Amino acid sequence: MSGSSKDNVHRSEMEKIVSVMREMYSDLENAGGSIRRQMNGVGFTYVSPVTSSPGGNRHLAGAWRRQIPTNVGVDEDLTAEIYRNILEERFRDQSSNAPPLLVYLPGLDGFGISATAQFDDLSSSFEFWRMTFDKQSQRLLFSGLVVSVVKFVKESASITGSIESPREVILVGESFGGLLACAVAMALKNFKASNYVLKGMVLINPATSFDETNWERVVPILTSLRYLESSQVEVTDESEISRVSFLSGLPTPYSVLGAVALAATVPSGTQYSSILDFLQHAVSSTSAERMLSASVDGFGILAEYLSAAVLDQRVMKWIPVGTSVVNNPQRLSKLNVPTLIIGGSDDNMLPTKKEAQRLGKLLPDCVIMDIEGAGHFVLDTRFNLTEVLIDSHIDPLNLKKKEYDPISDWTLPPDHIVKAVIEKRVLPLRERTSPVFFSTDPVTGKRRRGLSHVPSTEKPMLFVANHQLFGLDLGMIISELLLERGIMARGLAHPIAMGGFTRGETVRKQKQRWEFSDGDSQFQGDLFNMFGAVKVTPRNFYRLLQTNQTMLLFPGGVREVFHRKGEAYQIFWPEKTDFVRLAAKFNATIVPLSAIGAADSAEMVLDAPELLDLPFGIGDSLSNFSSSTISARFDAQNDDELFIPPLALPKPFPARHYFLFGKPFDTSSLDPKDLDACRDVYKAIETEVKHDIQALLEARKDDPYALDGIKRTSFQRLFGKDPPTFPLKSLQSSTKKHDVQQRSFL
Repeated sequence: MSGSSKDNVHRSEMEKIVSVMREMYSDLENAGGSIRRQMNGVGFTYVSPVTSSPGGNRHLAGAWRRQIPTNVGVDEDLTAEIYRNILEERFRDQSSNAPPLLVYLPGLDGFGISATAQFDDLSSSFEFWRMTFDKQSQRLLFSGLVVSVVKFVKESASITGSIESPREVILVGESFGGLLACAVAMALKNFKASNYVLKGMVLINPATSFDETNWERVVPILTSLRYLESSQVEVTDESEISRVSFLSGLPTPYSVLGAVALAATVPSGTQYSSILDFLQHAVSSTSAERMLSASVDGFGILAEYLSAAVLDQRVMKWIPVGTSVVNNPQRLSKLNVPTLIIGGSDDNMLPTKKEAQRLGKLLPDCVIMDIEGAGHFVLDTRFNLTEVLIDSHIDPLNLKKKEYDPISDWTLPPDHIVKAVIEKRVLPLRERTSPVFFSTDPVTGKRRRGLSHVPSTEKPMLFVANHQLFGLDLGMIISELLLERGIMARGLAHPIAMGGFTRGETVRKQKQRWEFSDGDSQFQGDLFNMFGAVKVTPRNFYRLLQTNQTMLLFPGGVREVFHRKGEAYQIFWPEKTDFVRLAAKFNATIVPLSAIGAADSAEMVLDAPELLDLPFGIGDSLSNFSSSTISARFDAQNDDELFIPPLALPKPFPARHYFLFGKPFDTSSLDPKDLDACRDVYKAIETEVKHDIQALLEARKDDPYALDGIKRTSFQRLFGKDPPTFPLKSLQSSTKKHDVQQRSFL
C-alpha cells in the first residue's frame, strides 16, 4: 500500500473515531432506551432488555442504542400503565417477583458515556434506568438532583411495589454519580417507606474525595478560558480576515486544554497504550489538514456536551454541596446499606484507592474491589459490572444463602414468643422479688417511679450498670424496658453465656435451651441469642453502636457477678475508658443503671478465693478451669477475673430488687480523641452508679417490704399486686457535684 493510501486510511480512522464518539453522545441524549421520564432538568431512560434475533443469533453489542424512547411527562395514569407493561412484558412467563430497580447515576458529563459497554447486560438482569442531565441547564442544584432521584424511586416503587412485596432498589453511581448516590441513599433511608427497600449501592471511583484534590482550583482556571474563544473577537480590518478565518477553524482554548486535562487523568495504562499506538500511526505530515479538522470536531464534542459554563456550575456548585452533605462521618456510619466500592488502582483523576479505604471504615456494610491497572474509566469492555454485582455481597437476585449476622440480622421474636418467655422465665422471679424501677429527670436530676425519663432511641444508647450476684436480674431489666418503653436493649454477654466455654473446646459447648408452649405453638431456642445478646467483644460493641442500636453493658463483668464476701454492691470497673470513647465516636447516649437486691437474696458460704484453697485437688481443678476460660475483659487487669462462681445458698424469700436509671450522659459534644475528657466522663459515670447504689440502699430503709419476704408475699396474696415501696422523697436526687464539672460537654 502506498504512503498516500495509508494516510487516507489513518485519516478515515481518526474521523471515524470522532464520528463514533459524537454519535454515541447523540444516542445517549436522544435515544438509548424505550421510555424516558423528564423531571426538572434531568431524565430517566428505561433500557429494555436485549432479546435474541429472529434467527436465534445473539444480539450485537450496543443494542441499547437502537431503542427510540417514548417521552413520558407528568401523566400519572400513563406512567403507571407503562410501568405495568414493562413488568408484564418481562415476567409474563415467570412467577418470580419483579427484578431490582437499578438506577445508574452518571459523572459530571451527565450522560455516562464511560459506562455504555455495561448497558446491555445490566438491562438483561435488572429493570435498568439511566439518569441524564440537561447539557445546557445551569440552574440545576445538587439538592434538586437528589430530590429528582428520590422522587423517581418513590414513584416507581409506588406503582410496582407493595407492603407484601416491597420493590428492591439498587443505586449505581460513577464518579460524581457516586457522590450523588450516597446523598440519595441517605435521603431514601430517612423515609419510612413500605413499598421499597434500598437493596444496595455501587460506588465506582466515587467523587466523595473531590475536596482532597486540586480540581477545585484547576477547574475555574480552565473554564475561564471560554472568554478567550476566537469567536468573540470582532474583526474590522480586512487584512485580518484571513488570519481570523484560520483561527476560527481551530478548537477553542477551553476545549483543547480541557481535553488535555482529561487525557492526562482519565485513561488507564492500557487505555494510554491504545491511544498512543493509534496516534503514532495516524499522524503524518500529508494528512495534517484532515487530522486538524477531525481534531477540531473532536474537541468540539467536549465544548458541546460539557461546556465551560456548565462545567464551572457543576464543579463549583454541585460538588462542594454534595461533599459537605455526604462526608459527615456520623451520616456515613448510619448508612447501613450493602455497598460495593469499585476503584481503579491507577485512577489519576481522584485518590480513589485512599478514598475507598476511608469509606470502607465508615460504611457499616461495605466491600471494596480494587481493579488492578484500571484508571478513572473502569467500566470499559474488559469489565462486566453485571457479573460483579450479582456475585457481590449485595446479592441483588437473592441467589446466595446469606450467613446470619447477629448484629444486623437479629429481630425480636414474635409477640407470642416474647409473652411466653416473660410469663415462664421472668414473671416467677418478679413475683418473688417485687422489683421497683426508677428513672431520673435529665434536667433536674429528680427521680420518678417508672421509666418515663429514660431517653428515646433516636441514636445509639448504652445502659451501663453494676452486675448483681449471678446476674439473674437481666431478664427483669430487659423486659421492663421492652414492655414500658418499647426499648430493646441488647445484652453484651460473657462468651460462656453465649455458648463458648474454653479455648479450642467445642465438644464441651452446650447451649441452654428452654421449651415454651403457647396454645398449640411451641418454641425452643437459646434465650440469650433469642433476645439479641451478643458476645462482649470490641467488634460487636463497635458494630452495635455503628448500627444505631441500644445495648446493656456491665463493665464489672465476672468480677462483680461472682463477687466475694464483703463486696456486695461494690463495683470493679477496668481503668480503660474504651466504652466512653466509642460511644462518643457515634454520639451515643450513656445511661447509668444501678441495681440492688440480689446480694441480699443469698447467703454466701464460700467465695472464689476460698474455693481455690479447697483440698483434694478441688481448688487446683477450679483454678485450671478458670485460667482456661475465655475472658470478657480486654484490659491489663484481667488477672483479677476468676470465672469461679461462689458457693451461695438462696434464702427462702429473696430481697426486693430496685433499679435506678440515672441521669443520661449525651456524648455528642465529646471528642473521642480527647483522652482526658473521656476519662473524666468515665469517672463521672462510675461515680453516678456508685452514688445511686448508695441512694437505693439508703432509701429502701423506708420500705417495710424490702427485706421481709414473708410480709411482701402476704401482701401480694391478699391484694393481688405488689406492695408499695418507699416514698420518692427518700431517694436522693442525682449527684450535683459532677453535673457542672463533668457534664460541661453536653
